[in-house]
This record gives sequence, C-alpha cells and structure tokens, in this order.
Amino acid sequence: MKLRAQIGFGIVELMIAMSLGLLLSAAVIQVTLASQRSQRVLEAAARLQESGRFAASFLSRDLRMSGYMGCANLQRIPVNIIAKNPPDDLNFISTGVLVGEDNVGADNDYDAVENTDMVFIQRAVTPAASLTGNMGANNANIQINSNPAGIGADDFVFITDCITADLFSATTVSNSNGNSGHITIAHASNNNITNRLSKVYGSDAEIMGFQSLVYFVRDTGRNTPAGNPIHSLWVQARNLGSGATPVATELVEGVEDMQVSYGEDTNDDRNIDVYRSAAEVSNWAAVLSVRVELLMHSTDDNIVGAAGEFVQNNLIFNGAAVPSDQRLRQVYSTAVAIRNRLP
Repeated sequence: MKLRAQIGFGIVELMIAMSLGLLLSAAVIQVTLASQRSQRVLEAAARLQESGRFAASFLSRDLRMSGYMGCANLQRIPVNIIAKNPPDDLNFISTGVLVGEDNVGADNDYDAVENTDMVFIQRAVTPAASLTGNMGANNANIQINSNPAGIGADDFVFITDCITADLFSATTVSNSNGNSGHITIAHASNNNITNRLSKVYGSDAEIMGFQSLVYFVRDTGRNTPAGNPIHSLWVQARNLGSGATPVATELVEGVEDMQVSYGEDTNDDRNIDVYRSAAEVSNWAAVLSVRVELLMHSTDDNIVGAAGEFVQNNLIFNGAAVPSDQRLRQVYSTAVAIRNRLP
C-alpha cells in the first residue's frame, strides 16, 4: 500500500522557528528601546539648549544695560541722589551699578544655592517720558507727557538732560490731568532730602524709572521623580509701580550653577586686561564686560550613567568634575559688553 506524504511541521522545525522568532523579537525590542532612549536624550538635550538660551538671554539683556541712565553715563555725569534713606539696592555710582558676589554662603539673604555666584545690576528703565510742564521754576513736582514705563508712588525716578542728572523718590504720581494730558510726579521732602532738583530742566530732559536686579540660582523645592533637587535661575527686581518693593521671580528651570567673571581694565586704556572673579575685582568701575557660565541639568532622570542609556564624558565646571546622578548636563557660556562703558 502506497503511503501518503506527511503534511505539517515536526518538532525540530517548530523549535527552530520559535527560536528564530524569539531572536527576531528580541532584536526588534532592542532596536525599539534604543530608539526610545535616543529620543529621550535628544528631547532632554533640546530642553537644555532652550533653557540655556533663555537664561543667557535674560542675563545678557540686563548686564548689557548696567548703569544705563539715558543719553549720558556715570563716567561723564554723576547722579545727584536726593532720595531720602535710599535702600541698599540703590547705589547708583560707578562702583555700585554692577557688582557681584562669588561663591555665596549657605545663609545668604536670597536663599541662593551655596557656592554659586550672584550678580547685582542697577539701571534706568525705558521707555522714557518727556518733560512738558513746570519748566519755568524749580518746583516740588515735574510734569510729563505720558507714563509708558508705569512709574508709581514710592518708585525711584531719573531725570536727565545729558548735562545733569537727578534721582529722586516719587511721592505721588497723578493720572492724566484733564485736557492738558500732563501727568504730575511730585518729589516732596517727606521722601527726599529736598523737594528741589539740582536745576530747572527743559523740554529736552528725559524721565525714566530706576530698577535694581539681582540674578542668582535657587533650589526650587521641587524634585525629579528620583528625588534629585531642581534648581532654577531667579531674579529679584525692583519693578516700577510695585511700591518700590523688590520681588523674586523664577525665570528658567534647570540652572544648577552659575559662575560669573568680570573683564577688568587695570590700566585705564579702555581695554579688558584680565577676567576676574567677583572676589578678585579691584575696581568695579573698571569692569567693561561680564562672562557668565551656566551649568544646566535636565529635569528627567535616567538619561545618562548607570542606566546605560547614554554615556556622557566627565564634565568639568568651575574647575571640578560634575558628579553624575543620571541627569543630562550641559555648560553654556556667554560674554557681555557693558554698553555705557564701551570706548
């Protein structure tokens, strides 16, 4: 009797097929996981780049305007400060408008992260207003055409005509005065040493608000899922219209450390001779530029290191190796020239 051919798989063929299937599945899984890991690294790096760019932009914008006072500068025109009992953050002299603090202690007034740097900036705030009234006599108030900067009572106010400059405390700021459209800013003697400015200003005078800023790195109190602390760049600013009370604001998340060095002209030739830390600067009036280095960290864990997802070479910041906690890190640097001190 003729036997029919056997149809189907034997146990050997089935085992071989299963083994090949498992190998192919494992390969697909590995490729998928690798792709996901690469995607996480790329996303973390993109967020770091964006945060670093924002942080550098904030710092550069305000550092560049240190000591700004309109058409003049402190090298040509000293400011006559008539405000009574000015606060510590009002020191508008050539050695006061830009200063820094190096490697702050743990008990600092700003709750800044220990061993990070802080930078203090003072400047006039634009847009400026034009003087339109009370120009015929030395009065206890001035009148301006508009108030685009939002100057309010208790704010500090600049007035300058590029020959003379005064800085006073506004006691009251009126709304638009009837059909004239003038806004009156009083500088009475209860907030000032005198209710008289140093001269009678004309229509060429500019009126601006005063602003002080402190940039620093602070622990936000928030943690990553793995429990690592999240640091951010903060600024404490004396903003106009706030009753002259400085307010601290978180700007950019993921700034772990900030180190600042200052380009100093040591021989009065209007060129930078050396970059120094804040503790080493000998004359703050001779600082012509500022160099800022930011150490950024990702807010996601398990990006680098022990998880094996991405190997980041030893990172050096401020002369020391940065310890790894499986977060991605990057260093961003920028250098800023002080406009009012350029040749």
